[in-house]
Amino acid sequence: MTEEALLQATSAVVYAATLGASALFAVVFTAVFYRRQAIRSARHRVRSELAERVRLKLAAALLDLGNHLMLSGEERRALRLQKKLSSPTARRLGIGAAAMMAGARRVDAVTLEVPIGTRRQEDNPGRELLLSCVIRESISRDGSGAVRKEQSVPSIFWRVVNKASEGYCGPSVTVEVPELHRALITYYARPLRPADSPEGRFLDEGVHDETSA
Repeated sequence: MTEEALLQATSAVVYAATLGASALFAVVFTAVFYRRQAIRSARHRVRSELAERVRLKLAAALLDLGNHLMLSGEERRALRLQKKLSSPTARRLGIGAAAMMAGARRVDAVTLEVPIGTRRQEDNPGRELLLSCVIRESISRDGSGAVRKEQSVPSIFWRVVNKASEGYCGPSVTVEVPELHRALITYYARPLRPADSPEGRFLDEGVHDETSA
């Protein structure tokens, strides 16, 4: 092989090596570039998702706060009591003990009552409504009233009493439901008027109420 042919062969090898190196560099550069773009896109997506979660949680917290501030005093007290009676402390000490700590009074051997609120019925000064929480404990089988802890499974009810106001006489109606929201609906319900009255009435509630002598 002549010197000129050797030089041409060497040049071809160098050229091919250069092309291969350039192609490899282009492939590596492209892979690195797109990988960085993918990482940046993933980071941006994660940041956007976190920001959206924080925004939604903040909006929910503000909505809950607004709803809580709009509640009446009786509703806030009832909700706090409901939370206490379902707390880990109540499960550890017992619902009866938690109710006593919340201001319950013992009605009888197996019944506790926590007063929550009292209000006059709208447009009917002769009637008032009382809202309370009633806890009924289990009775032992021998009827002694002594309840062992493993036998005690208290039941919780929300009581609304519609009775005559002080200075009036009339019937008393008691409603007990296990759901707080149903008791609140009953507690805040407006009285129904007679069908022949200007405002319309469908029940005779309070018709027989008279001022006591």
